[in-house]
Formats: sequence, structure tokens, C-alpha cells
Amino acid sequence: MKNPTRFLNRTICYVVLCFLLLFLTGCNKKDPVLENYKANMNQFFENIRVFDSSIDAIDPNSDTAASQLLSLLDAMDTSFAQMASLEVPESFPGVSDLAKEASAYMSEAVSYFHQAYEGETFDAVLEDVARQNYERANLRLQYIISILHGDIPEEIVTYDEETESGEADSVPPDQE
Repeated sequence: MKNPTRFLNRTICYVVLCFLLLFLTGCNKKDPVLENYKANMNQFFENIRVFDSSIDAIDPNSDTAASQLLSLLDAMDTSFAQMASLEVPESFPGVSDLAKEASAYMSEAVSYFHQAYEGETFDAVLEDVARQNYERANLRLQYIISILHGDIPEEIVTYDEETESGEADSVPPDQE
């Protein structure tokens, strides 16, 4: 070797260049958990859109309207349960809990809809309870959509008390 300083400088430049390239290629890698979650949520929202269109298409004067509605609601309940079971990336705070709440409310809604429509006589009180649970499930779904778009709705965060560190606890509301 004629010039050890020149060799050292080239080696340092080479190592720095390799780290820079590794860093840049690492930035292009997609998080598989995030990509899987996005794909599953896109499918979920497509399913909900189809359910919504199908429910709107039911002829309320048809003899089979109630059974068609209940069948679609059962399928929607299954879809909500699958959505709630997804692994949620850490970049979406609170979504996992909201998804579980949405699924629970949807299950309750579907159960009450069945009771309201499948009894010997139609039960308007049970249908009202079902609608309230259905609205709660959909409200949580709206919150999830906001969070996925990068906005945390103020309605889902309340500040109850300060912790020992002086920070306030944030807690989503139990019911809307």
C-alpha cells in the first residue's frame, strides 16, 4: 500500500455509503403488519358497502324483507367480528379497542333485531334497542376511519384524572 490514509478514507467512505444505501433501502420496505391490516380493512369496508347497498335494496313490502335483513345483518356481524380480530399496527392508537367495541355492539344489535322480528309479533322496543346498538357500532367505525386517516376525534378522548407522572389518562367513552 502506497498511501494508508487514502485507503482509510476510501474505506470510511465505502462504509458510510453502504450504511446510507442500507438506510435508504430500508425506508422503501413496507411493514408487512401494516400492509396486511390495510388490505384487510379495505376488504372490510368493501363488505360493509355491499351490505349497505343490499339492505337499501330490500323491498320493505316484501314478505321476505325481515328474513333478508336478518341474513344481511348476520353476515355484517361476522364481518365486524373478523375486523375486530385483526392485528392492529401500533401506529393506530385505540383502534383495537374501538374495533372490539364496534363488534360487540353489532352483535348485540343483530341479536335484538332477531328478537324484534322473529317473535310472534313485531317488538318495536327491541327494534329500538337494536338500532341504538347498531348506531353505537357505526359510531365506533367512524372513529376508526378517522384514526386511520390520521385524526383522533376529540369525542373519544376524555381526561378523567392526572396520573402520578402528572399526565392525564385518556379513556374512550363507554357509550355514546
